[in-house]
Amino acid sequence: MNDVASIALALSGVTALRVFAPAARTLARRLLGATVRIGAESLAERRAARLAPVASQNVDENGDSL
Repeated sequence: MNDVASIALALSGVTALRVFAPAARTLARRLLGATVRIGAESLAERRAARLAPVASQNVDENGDSL
């Protein structure tokens, strides 16, 4: 009887993997894609913030370029 329960449990585990694997793969790809977009946006903001003070140093009191 124990062998039948083990086989049924293994079969249900394999079936669950076959059923839910495509959805899990899609979810993982979407999460990784969102993470990459957020990271790229953050890097762009950091770069813009770092370059902004340099641009303002080349301007005189009247706002004219030097």
